[in-house]
Amino acid sequence: MKQSLIIIYLAAAILLIIGFLIGGSQMVVAGLNISINTAYRSFLMLLASFVVIGQLNVLLTADIIEKWLQKFSGIKAIIVSAIAGGLFPGGPYIYYPFVASFKEKKLPFYILTSFLFGKYIYDFSRIPLEASLVSPNIAFIRYLITFPIPIIVGLIVLRFFKDTPSYDYNLKAGEKDGSNNYNS
Repeated sequence: MKQSLIIIYLAAAILLIIGFLIGGSQMVVAGLNISINTAYRSFLMLLASFVVIGQLNVLLTADIIEKWLQKFSGIKAIIVSAIAGGLFPGGPYIYYPFVASFKEKKLPFYILTSFLFGKYIYDFSRIPLEASLVSPNIAFIRYLITFPIPIIVGLIVLRFFKDTPSYDYNLKAGEKDGSNNYNS
């Protein structure tokens, strides 16, 4: 059983006990009724959300995203890498090895940065869940407000670190670079 599942069930049990101690069984039943109504209203949207997430995971493979990232440079690369990061399926155990492959492809640092910011800020697979659990309007506003962030960060990195590769191939762990900092 996943640790997060255990934690959420433990929190639910503690809240049920606190509700019972404060308001008796009436408070517990009222809370459970609210939970059931929320689950009922969200069920169809959640089902559609999981279908969308599953299809994104199947359709957008690491190979497709890799081809996108190698095809562009400059501002186009920043936009494509930010969007590719947002579309990239899975959790850290999937995209960190993919990002590590940037070393072999010698992709610039600004592409790496835009990709990671896009993954963390966009993560388009969350849109259906946010829309179904919170509100479509709030999800839309959140994405609208945060949309420029990975692009702006990519442009800043491009401006100040244009010729910096994702990795310094000449240094090994523990060696010093020109800034007198230790790279590891």
